[in-house]
Amino acid sequence: MSFDTMNPLQIAILVYIVGMMIADFIILFYVLRRSLVTRRVIFFISSILLYMAVEAADIGYIIFYKGSIFSEPISLLLASIPAVLSVKLKDSSIQWRADKVASITLAFTIVLDELAMGYAFSSAFGPRLNPLISSVSNIAFGIMMLSDAIFFLAISSIKNIREFALFSFAASMAFMPNIFLTFRTYLSLVGSTVSSIIMIINIIMLYLIEIRRISFNMQLLSISLAGFDFFMMLGLSAYAAYKDLYIISISMILSMIWYFILIFYRFSDRKINIGIKYPFIFLILINLAELTMGFGESVLGFNITNSIFMTHHMESMKMPMRSPFTNPYWWIFPMNPLSMTIMSFKDVLMNSHNIIFATFWGSYILIMMTTMMPFYVIMMGAEMIYLVYERFKISKNSQIKYWAIAIMIGMPIFVWLIPYYTDFYIFGMSGMIFPVTLIGFSISIIAIIIASILFGKRAYCNLACMSAHMWTNIFYDKFKPKKNYRFWDYFRWIPFTLMLITFGYWSSMELGITKVPHIGMTAINPLDIFGMFTLNYIWWFFFFLTPIFGTYSCSRQGWCGFGTFVGLFNKIIFKIKAKNVEDCRVCNNIQCEKACPIKIEIRKDILSKGFSNRISCVGCGDCVEACPKNNLEIYDITRLFKKK
Repeated sequence: MSFDTMNPLQIAILVYIVGMMIADFIILFYVLRRSLVTRRVIFFISSILLYMAVEAADIGYIIFYKGSIFSEPISLLLASIPAVLSVKLKDSSIQWRADKVASITLAFTIVLDELAMGYAFSSAFGPRLNPLISSVSNIAFGIMMLSDAIFFLAISSIKNIREFALFSFAASMAFMPNIFLTFRTYLSLVGSTVSSIIMIINIIMLYLIEIRRISFNMQLLSISLAGFDFFMMLGLSAYAAYKDLYIISISMILSMIWYFILIFYRFSDRKINIGIKYPFIFLILINLAELTMGFGESVLGFNITNSIFMTHHMESMKMPMRSPFTNPYWWIFPMNPLSMTIMSFKDVLMNSHNIIFATFWGSYILIMMTTMMPFYVIMMGAEMIYLVYERFKISKNSQIKYWAIAIMIGMPIFVWLIPYYTDFYIFGMSGMIFPVTLIGFSISIIAIIIASILFGKRAYCNLACMSAHMWTNIFYDKFKPKKNYRFWDYFRWIPFTLMLITFGYWSSMELGITKVPHIGMTAINPLDIFGMFTLNYIWWFFFFLTPIFGTYSCSRQGWCGFGTFVGLFNKIIFKIKAKNVEDCRVCNNIQCEKACPIKIEIRKDILSKGFSNRISCVGCGDCVEACPKNNLEIYDITRLFKKK
């Protein structure tokens, strides 16, 4: 696409679109500054906007598509419907933003107006596809959405989290990859990356709304925007995987409609009982948005960067799966989750002839590959770091504050840098790019053991493991379980035993004692399969269902064998210790046990031995902060040095 050789008709289209946008903003500024107007005014304004819209669409259709000139009077007649209705309406003043008919009519009018401008622009400059896709797949539409986001934020009388959530939602649409369809391919990736970054900010704001606001209006906002975020990222995934423009275009149009409805119509701000239902729906939608974003961005990035830096070897491959190191972006887009999933599904189906097992295996590879992609990990890490920061802000205990800082610093180190770009081992997160070596594995296990001895299980389960990070932030506090069952104290040894067997078998493979197992043509690395299956499949199931199973089910119920392993070292130095046991004896409300996400009988332990240090304790410190008498403290190696 080039603006250097524009003809007079193209220049006229640009001038007309700019003029329409200015007129729209002037009209909207006038209306939004007034709380009381008549319905007649709203319908009359809608007709004016529709006249401009149909003129833009007709110009594009008649001039550039050589359409019939008789389409114009018909479209003008349709645009006159609101004006005709306005004559028949009672001329009484209303709170128009509380009136569904008035506000939703204006919202749909603005949407049609901007779609028409997008269509006119695409008619002049391309892409000339069908009207649905063309209207939103051009740079003019992106500029309009960004202008809308800035305009409505600027004129808002109150700049609160709701307004910024709406701003980031609209701004994310302005950089979707289809916006750059007529530009160089790499700009689609740049735009998509910017869109994803803005959407990550939007997701963080939605989390904060869920944490702070309990009104119907705010719950509707957070849940609906999470749903539309998911829909748009599903469109991104379809575009990245199959160059499909329908889903991404429809998702943007529907998101645009809902955005303007939220801008114009004031939903009820009544207080509601949140319970589990609303957070559960929100959590499902937001996690689906994050998964589809991680998948779509990873596939798009892999395809585009490797098309630019493709080697002769890759050109001969129908479906390349790994980026060569000659691709300067291999570190962020190392693999193609789509091709890995398709290959695994076909290979297992061909060898097992079992569609159910092949589907299970394909879904496992899809989830594993998506959640192990560096882009996904960085995205999730950014969200979790901010939410841990929110925990840091409200913490009153200095130990908890310092540990929150350690978590924020540790996230990029232990979740991204070490597992992806070294041969060291962090359970479930290593071996994706560089295979884990026996020496690296041994050093890692020794380091984890030492850290767990010095600081307790939290050195791994609260500092290094990405799963724990996602439950450490304050949003998930509301999902703490009410009680625990003795069954889990016995069950935890099953995953622990499976982990020991896996580690032993893999070590024997590395030493050349046993052979590498295969499923069909696919070699199976036991270390990777067991760790990633635990982290990326079982854990994700429980994470999605956090409102049902509660937080830290990996440790409380023992699904993670590695968590049980590091928990053994809680027995050496680490303790949740009482400063005065008698205070615990006379305590009536037992806030420590209510706050504990593992549901450990802390008071019982303290009364019997003065401290609690069970294998399942992750050292989150919630019990310490919950104690009304400030009688509990985390005892680890730092306390020994302080005493000395």
